[in-house]
Amino acid sequence: MFKKIIILGILISILLVLVIIKSQTSTPVTNQGNEDSEYITVEYKINEIKEDQYYGQNDDGTKIVFSAESIDLNENIQVGDVVICYFEKDNFGKGLVKVEKK
Repeated sequence: MFKKIIILGILISILLVLVIIKSQTSTPVTNQGNEDSEYITVEYKINEIKEDQYYGQNDDGTKIVFSAESIDLNENIQVGDVVICYFEKDNFGKGLVKVEKK
């Protein structure tokens, strides 16, 4: 009986830790466009450009780095510009679809 109480206490502790971690993890991205869209969009302000790498930061502190191949050929992005980054809705963590200047 004593072993069952110890095991139950450990499992409850693990559950509490997971709930605390989940509650402190915020969602870094909100879809600023249409909810029915196939993409998630996020705005970033470009704060540095090194060779073909663009570095940007969101208002909430989220950072991004992307290469020039993600940018539409007609866009001329400079430091200080705000860009809209498109991510696949169902595959957000796997990559950037495209970048366009706002």
